[in-house]
Amino acid sequence: MVGGIQVNKITLGVHLIVKNEADLLPRCLESLAGADEIVVTDTGSGDETRSIARSYGARLYELAWNDDFSAARNHGLAQAATDWILVMDADEVLLTPMADLTALLQTASAQAFTVSIDNRLGPNPEDHLSHRAVRLFRNGQGYRYSGIIHEAVDESIMGRHGAGAIESSDIVLLHDGYLPEIMARKQKTTRNKKLLQLALEQQPDDPFHLYNMAVTCCQEGQLQEAEELLVQSIRQASLRVSYRPTMIRDLCKLYLSGNKLQQLDSLLVHELERYPDYPDLHMLQGQSLELQGLPERAFGAYQRAEVLPEPAKSSGKYVSEHGMYTFRPLHRMGVISQQLGLQEEAARLFHRALSHHPLYRPALLGISSTFQRLEVADDAVAALLIQLTGTDSPAARAAIAETLCDIEAYGALAELSNGILPPEPGTALPTLSAMIISGRLQQADALMAELTVTQATEQEQSSGYPEACWTAWALCQWELYGSLQNSLFTAMPEALCTHLRAVALHLDERKEVLLHSEEVVVEPAASLPLPPSLITSLVRQSVRLKCSSIGQRLVQRFPAYSGVRAAAFYEQGDLQAAGELWITLLQEGRAEGPILFYIGETLYDYGHYDEAVRWFRQALEEEAKPEAARTGLALCYLHQALQELAEAGTKLESTAVEGPLQEDIKAVQSAITLLNHTPWHTEWSFRSKQRRETS
Repeated sequence: MVGGIQVNKITLGVHLIVKNEADLLPRCLESLAGADEIVVTDTGSGDETRSIARSYGARLYELAWNDDFSAARNHGLAQAATDWILVMDADEVLLTPMADLTALLQTASAQAFTVSIDNRLGPNPEDHLSHRAVRLFRNGQGYRYSGIIHEAVDESIMGRHGAGAIESSDIVLLHDGYLPEIMARKQKTTRNKKLLQLALEQQPDDPFHLYNMAVTCCQEGQLQEAEELLVQSIRQASLRVSYRPTMIRDLCKLYLSGNKLQQLDSLLVHELERYPDYPDLHMLQGQSLELQGLPERAFGAYQRAEVLPEPAKSSGKYVSEHGMYTFRPLHRMGVISQQLGLQEEAARLFHRALSHHPLYRPALLGISSTFQRLEVADDAVAALLIQLTGTDSPAARAAIAETLCDIEAYGALAELSNGILPPEPGTALPTLSAMIISGRLQQADALMAELTVTQATEQEQSSGYPEACWTAWALCQWELYGSLQNSLFTAMPEALCTHLRAVALHLDERKEVLLHSEEVVVEPAASLPLPPSLITSLVRQSVRLKCSSIGQRLVQRFPAYSGVRAAAFYEQGDLQAAGELWITLLQEGRAEGPILFYIGETLYDYGHYDEAVRWFRQALEEEAKPEAARTGLALCYLHQALQELAEAGTKLESTAVEGPLQEDIKAVQSAITLLNHTPWHTEWSFRSKQRRETS
């Protein structure tokens, strides 16, 4: 034994630099059990980070932060006493068993290994992006990190041994640092921007720094600046640099978000020849073609992503979002097949997507709505979802409940509440909604009453359940009893309880509102807070939940919210109910906001473009749905132009297949197709569309 380390065993040390990481560090260090040493360099923590590191047996070193990540990394490397070093951050977790990692090192001939870093980007299982980086390398070779930000050890290793000294490994790290809440709490964007500005002062034309500044601009919402920086960095970067494909991907995403489809297509013509096995680029090409109204060509682009050979899929050589080889392209292919009326093919493609990711909500919604179009009974659709996802996990149960609610299979969902989908945070709201909408008000009230009784503490009663769950229960009780019951007030969060109490008193349903079983509060309505957002939510929910009695009472007491109710009817596909309210609002001079846009949208859908123009203009004047109203207005003008061109052709009695007039007509038709594929128009579920068509 030397220094507590066994000599005849290849040893591994894990190195971290930290600052104020008390919330994340324990999880990271727990994943490192079995490492021969843990070296933590602290750069100025003011929380419990240091004591936490010591409690896990780490060797702790302190270094004043000097705006240089490499300096901190290299300070830790100088303390290493093991044969190999694994570099991690506090917001990462080692997913690979330590035994597998150390077994790899016993026979390794490489100088270093890349590891796969799985970056979580959001709350859904598919919100992940993977990339590879050199994180595992031999100690005692003089390797040093370089770069004050986005530091790397690669150049030091390759400078001594060449690129062949670095091999790929199956080691996986989970990284949470890109989650929005962590980015905001740690103020990473501000910190990174400052360091990148320092780096660019030293190397103004460095493409790597320019690229990372573009990423920072994206995170700050400065998309035009990000685009310009990406174009500059791509122009200056060598074709051989490892991050070049990622820059192409990111620039394409910016072009797509800005609807710059011609630039995107032109870029991909050349770059797909360089990176034919990059699935993200094929997906972006497919999205561009879909927006241009070219579904068959888009289908081919998605198919090229999905059929890439297995070696390309497993190489990990590209930064890629989770599922770009599998469920994402298959889902889009299913959507296109559905749009083309090929429902059986769509169902098959959605099923294949779900075989790769059973909880992928877009594919679950896709296969369910496809079977609705095929006139499959709702209970059979529910059985299919159970078969596809299982019911063992809360996430699976939530996916089933939310999908059935989305396709308006309310009766089938209500039936599943008897054991298969127990009430819990992920299922309570869709299940409660299904019961109320299908007229099972007593059952809905009993469900929530039982749910609150079974909770152990007041904190547990309200935690995890969305506010919409409590307001839906309130609407149920109003509809069922005409007033709110004590069972509701004993369970909900305190702030919401106060606000609902205020609404109840404003409705003057009774002078006394019970808060707890032995307490009665009598207060004048005017003395209680009445948040407008809550009234809006209650009015909208009353429409969705078909609670017409309380919905009518709310707008009678709060007439300013009549427009909210009319908008909610329209968004549910009930054009008749919406239209009746529109007429009243117009007669009273109270039609404003989204109502103006929805009237314009309806006129547009029926081909009354001249009339629709007036309403879209009014919506713009009131800044109601401005982007959508601009698009609707532009489409009206294009349709008017198309009609005039057609009339001109009739007057000229032109029979030419090609010519200036025909080219103009094609250009206008192309522009209409493009704008109609942007998300400007109200979207309805299959059943909402059916309601709208029959109303």
